[in-house]
Amino acid sequence: NKFKALGFKSEDIQVLDEDLNADRLSELAAQSGLFGQTALLLNFDIAFKGQAGVKARNATLKRLEQIQTDNLIIVLDLNASKAREKIYKKIGEYVHYPSPRFNALSHWIRSELKANKIRFEKDVPDTLADIFGEDLPSIASEIEKLKSIDDELSSEDIRKITNRPASRDAFDLIEATANGKAKESLLICRSLIAQGESPARVLGALSWQYNLVAQCVALKDSRARVDANLVTQSLKINPYVAKKALAIAQKLNEQRLRQILQLLLETDMAIKSAKDEIWALESLALQLSEIYSR
Repeated sequence: NKFKALGFKSEDIQVLDEDLNADRLSELAAQSGLFGQTALLLNFDIAFKGQAGVKARNATLKRLEQIQTDNLIIVLDLNASKAREKIYKKIGEYVHYPSPRFNALSHWIRSELKANKIRFEKDVPDTLADIFGEDLPSIASEIEKLKSIDDELSSEDIRKITNRPASRDAFDLIEATANGKAKESLLICRSLIAQGESPARVLGALSWQYNLVAQCVALKDSRARVDANLVTQSLKINPYVAKKALAIAQKLNEQRLRQILQLLLETDMAIKSAKDEIWALESLALQLSEIYSR
């Protein structure tokens, strides 16, 4: 933890997430230091979601470039584009921490739950990964809330407490494209964006799930018979996800899979290069639908 390494205690740290904007940043930066050294943690991932958050994020980033302060300011921006990375490198130290993915994500969640002394059933980490995908700030925020609950938590408890759609809704997008339904795929994309999901997060969920699909294809090619139980055991994922991934894998051969993985890579590069993020995602959906409809 960067703050601990520099000698900051939790009471010395001011966190800005949902209330983060340019004016609030200026206000706190000006106050910092009046009562001893403090630190600011700016959570861009929570503060600025989807297309609606772009203008406010850009204004805050511009203000950040202008601020003169001796106090520590850390920006959490897991979906930073190349353009934003360039700005961060210009105004301070930039450190890239790759997000834990696939099985490593569930392992990370399990470690965080244990570190916070939360009692939980064994499938809870997978459930949190299923709900939040690779949105680490939201997972960390949810774990912080769960600390106040004394009971052992089940997956059902988690779904009730979080009260939000699972990232597996991206499976709806995969299924629509796998059925060659371009119009439906486009509508699902727009629905996810309208719900506040960032294109980068939707792509992250798609990439995670297509990684599972790819592993299912590999199993299918190496075994005479593959069912959802085998996928569940081999990939160590929950049965629901295994069933969905296998159903999609049944429609793919190696050539089609390579095309899809290449499209995912190209879309990832497009989103990170500060191009139109929403169009990049919608274009991916249309191209995937075309592959399956051939």
